[in-house]
This record gives sequence, structure tokens and C-alpha cells, in this order.
Amino acid sequence: MFAKYVTIDGTAIHYLHTGPSTLPGAAPALDRGHLFLLVHAAGSNAGMWRRQLEGLGAEHSALALDLPGHGRSCGVDGLASVEEYATLVERFVGALGLRRCVLVGRSMGGAIGLVLASRHPALLRGLVLTCTTARFAFPVEALTQLHDVVRGRLPQQFGTETFSPSTAQPIMVEAWREQVKTDPRVRYTDLLACRAFDGRALLPRVRTPTLVVAGRDDAVTPVSCAEELAREIPGARLSILEAAGHQAPLEQSDAVNRLLVEFAGTLAR
Repeated sequence: MFAKYVTIDGTAIHYLHTGPSTLPGAAPALDRGHLFLLVHAAGSNAGMWRRQLEGLGAEHSALALDLPGHGRSCGVDGLASVEEYATLVERFVGALGLRRCVLVGRSMGGAIGLVLASRHPALLRGLVLTCTTARFAFPVEALTQLHDVVRGRLPQQFGTETFSPSTAQPIMVEAWREQVKTDPRVRYTDLLACRAFDGRALLPRVRTPTLVVAGRDDAVTPVSCAEELAREIPGARLSILEAAGHQAPLEQSDAVNRLLVEFAGTLAR
């Protein structure tokens, strides 16, 4: 995979993509097979999708962006709301001239996908909501702890609450290595943006073909959240992955990749 930048509203947005590299300023072709746009979770970055980029890249096209303030994108702050992030992703699609794609969003990325699908359905062939919900609920203790990290009262935390109990430690370490690439301040403001988001009214308005993917052991957005999405979005399908938590695309990457390709294969061009 290769890395590039595109400037949107004065902000340099970093992204990873499959396929051949191109000269600076030239968007990659991304013309092989299905096209997947991968949108990361709160406080995360494009690197968390490496297993999807590597697994899909042989026959299909995929790209994953770092949202502003995340990973290697410009800025020290995230955006204030899920809706603002959705506008940024819309402009990213336009700046690269992407063909209609399957947007795959995890957690906050799924909320961004919901907003985009309700606003601009013509941009998307399909929507995959992974480990997400229409209404986030975070324990007050978790937000307080992260706020203490931001204020320098605690070191950065590397917890196991987003993983299945059966997830091997090397997988956790892989996620933790990506975690440190985004400032905890950005993660904190992302969680505040997620807490303020209420997408329940959007669900009946989504007309984009939708696949909902949940980890059986997800303690952050439990299976009941996925069931609500699948029930309220017209025609949505639900797939529950065993031995997976809130990091399902990393914990069960092969299974997720298969689901993405199978789902994309059912969509109209």
C-alpha cells in the first residue's frame, strides 16, 4: 500500500491506498474491482485498517484516511461533531474524484457513514457499519480518566476493554501501537462528539444498501446496538462475528474482509 496527502480546506489529509503509487498531486487510479472507503474510529487512524487494505488490495481498491488531527493528518485538534467529520469525508471523496464506493466505518466512522448516507446517498454504493451505534453511551469514569490523561494527571492508558477476551495479546499490541499516533486530546474531543451524536432519526431515511457487522464480545457498542441498526435501517443485513470485540476488523480481519467482498458483490454498479 502507499501513502499520499490531499489538501482540503487548507488541511493536509493523509491517506493510505491500494494499487500503484502516483506522482505527487495525482490521485491514485483505484479502478480495480470494488472500491472501499475505510473510516476509522474515535482517536484512531488509517493504520488500523492495514489488514483490510492488504487483504482487499489484490483484487479490489481501498483507501483509508486519517481524519484531521489523527495519525499523520495536519492539525492538533479533531473536529467538533460527527456531522463536521461527515462533511470532511464528503470533501475528501470530491477532492479525489472517487467513483461510487462502499463506505466502511467503525464506531465513530460508522456514525460518519450514517450522516453521509442520509445526506448524499448518490456518493455510496453501499454502507458497512462496523462496531457502531446510532447513540453512543460512554461511562462517565472512562471520560473522566481520559480527561485526566489529557491534563497530564495520568499516563496514556492501554486497556483491554475494546477487545474480546479471546483476542491474543499481539493483536492488542498492534492496536496500542496505532493508538499512540493520535494525541489523547483528539481522542477526548472525538468521544465528546460521539456522545453528542444522536443518529436514531437518520436510520429510517437511509436508502443505501447496508451491512451491519458486530463483534459478539463488543462491550463498547454491544450486539443490541447492531440489532437496532439492522432493524431500523430499511433492508439492512446483520452479521455477528464470534471471538470479536469493538476491534472486530483487526481481531477477525479475514472474516471481515470476506464479508466486505461478499456484500459489495451483491450491490448494483
